Amino acid sequence: MGIEYKIHFPVPQGFDTQAVQRRLPVVQTAPGQMPDYDFALEADGFYFIDHMGDAAVVARALRVLIDEGLRHGAAVQISEL
Repeated sequence: MGIEYKIHFPVPQGFDTQAVQRRLPVVQTAPGQMPDYDFALEADGFYFIDHMGDAAVVARALRVLIDEGLRHGAAVQISEL
């Protein structure tokens, strides 16, 4: 259960998420529990899911991903899936 988003931006060829992952907030997850959020890189941007955890952590993660998208284009488009 959660809210799914797509953060559309022009993904450069060969883009690697390692630098982005270092800027994302660390999520401490107890066994059997969902993390606060998850994300994945797709051909047209980031897929992001808010698992309804700590709102401050989720907001910081979403901000990092939006900022990263803006590094690669003048605008990003965010859609709720």
